[in-house]
Amino acid sequence: MLDWLNGLFDSVFAGGAFLIIGVIGAVLLLISLLLDGIFDFFDFGDGPLSLTTIAAFTTLFGFTAFGLVGAGASTPVAAALGALAGVIGGAFAWWLARLMRKAESTTAVTSAELKGLEAVVVLEIPGATSYGEIALSLYGERVSLTASAANRIARGERVTIVDTLTPTAVRVEKLDDEMKRED
Repeated sequence: MLDWLNGLFDSVFAGGAFLIIGVIGAVLLLISLLLDGIFDFFDFGDGPLSLTTIAAFTTLFGFTAFGLVGAGASTPVAAALGALAGVIGGAFAWWLARLMRKAESTTAVTSAELKGLEAVVVLEIPGATSYGEIALSLYGERVSLTASAANRIARGERVTIVDTLTPTAVRVEKLDDEMKRED
């Protein structure tokens, strides 16, 4: 172990370029993960040329080659094995990024999905001239919407959505009123 460490320090000059490449890659990787979107003009999409994938490749290539030079490998062998480690690490980063993007969900709701759903008034709806607020559970998440109604509806009353006015505003009727109409 001590021989490897001594070889590593002796190789700082021989493998200095690899060390610099590894450090630059690590800094880019940290920036791309922590400050997502700051280097979008360098990003070539979600494919193998994304900034995260390139940074992962560069980091693993540089540090692996630097470590191999320190262990006594020749520069060409260290570069080849570093490139192999970089390709494997870059492919893993690409796969992991794609997996995370697939796991992302959207809570966007269409107008057609809202009509007929039941909700609870959380902020009194004063009547035709003013708005209140309703809440409902949709896809396991609480959704709040601005709501209007023809008549006053008190907080805590159950309502049904009868129309969508905007993506965040709906027209509702008291659940009892709608049931009376169906009778």
